Amino acid sequence: MAEVELTFTDLTTMQVDAIVCPAHKHLTRGRGLSASIFDCAGPELSVACDQQEVCRVGDACITKGFKLPAAWVIHTVTPQWSGGDQWGGSDLGLLRQCYQRVFQVARENGIKSLAVPALGAGTNKAPHLLSARVGLEAVKPVLQDFDAVYFCLHSNQAMEDWSSAYRQLFQANSVQAGASVLH
Repeated sequence: MAEVELTFTDLTTMQVDAIVCPAHKHLTRGRGLSASIFDCAGPELSVACDQQEVCRVGDACITKGFKLPAAWVIHTVTPQWSGGDQWGGSDLGLLRQCYQRVFQVARENGIKSLAVPALGAGTNKAPHLLSARVGLEAVKPVLQDFDAVYFCLHSNQAMEDWSSAYRQLFQANSVQAGASVLH
């Protein structure tokens, strides 16, 4: 079973098989985390992304990691959060697809360790609590396929929201920032 960890670690420095990059459909350098990933990977990542097909919202694709410590980058196109129906609206369904496709692409490529940001919760403005619930629900049924899954967070509020969702979904008594949680 995978080790699941909620951490404040910079995703671009993670020593894992793959990291996940929030992207837009043309897979060009975006803002925020996407920009950091492209900058750290070097210009080869842009060239590799130019050779990919257009990626739809909710889908994912994979490229090499180039100058990153991670061998691979899984790109997923997250939805722009419109604040719609939090209990099953299209934004939430597309966000769920992003996480599911990330884990599917990772499994298809033999990836055993993965670092994932809070998808949709950055520049696309999805609430962290929803991103956490959807992300953790998506990883739970496929944990046996991985050695380690790290959810890399960037704020105390994000850590609180993800820890709360983790406790609810995994019935854990406590989760500490940066602490490994084994399953």
